[in-house]
Amino acid sequence: MSPETRARVEAFRTALELAVGECANGELPVYWCDWLKYFPRGCCELASQTLVRYLMEHDNNLFPSVIGMQWDDGPKRHGHVIVALDGGYIDLTLDQFDGYDDRIVVEPIESGGKIAAFIRKVRSQGGTLTTRKLTFAGLPAESEKLYTWLKKRADSLLAAAKKNVKPCSLPSPLSMEIPEEYRDWSPVGSSTKASHAPEKKRRSKMTHEGTITECYKPRHVRLRETGTHWISECGLRFRKSTGAAVGSGVWSANRLDLKSIREIQSED
Repeated sequence: MSPETRARVEAFRTALELAVGECANGELPVYWCDWLKYFPRGCCELASQTLVRYLMEHDNNLFPSVIGMQWDDGPKRHGHVIVALDGGYIDLTLDQFDGYDDRIVVEPIESGGKIAAFIRKVRSQGGTLTTRKLTFAGLPAESEKLYTWLKKRADSLLAAAKKNVKPCSLPSPLSMEIPEEYRDWSPVGSSTKASHAPEKKRRSKMTHEGTITECYKPRHVRLRETGTHWISECGLRFRKSTGAAVGSGVWSANRLDLKSIREIQSED
């Protein structure tokens, strides 16, 4: 999968998450929100069908397929829907199942990875896999309008990424050498003494820890919680509803993995 296609997949998942946040704020129609309120649970058909449409509309050389699964675990019948593309699997909602935490899973069909293991489990229970027709039938009311909203939001994320994201570089090492003109300097007289020291600002206690994606690389941070945000020690703010960084339209430049958040255990 090309980096461009991968970026589209990631932007589309983020658009789905943003739709959930808009629902929480009452900005989207109720009949969409009733479908999305438990995202990713119960949203595999919606996510896969709309993702396939999105990828095909942006690249005529891509031929993704919708793959449906069904299996029984005793009294109940279950189902799941994923996408197949160029010899690989794409799953935007595998994290709805216990034991699967990644918000996006992309892997070659023959890799023996997480999706392959999930499919083996389905088959071990007598389940079946079938290729589904691309259709919005059975999706929320006015699904075309929902798809248009998701497409527009995903496109805006990609446009922001191209406009704002710059290659990351490490800061220059801090020199500990004293400049020559100050090497023989020593304080003399009262004028060199501070009359008072400013009071240190009391910092809020960090109660949790988690992982953020910064410049496309994971970084461990300590966090504190407010009613609507998670805030890192250096002041970065992340929305509790989606993990997106406040003030940034670029999904991957600065994002908190909500599932990585853990309470800091006391050492006492």
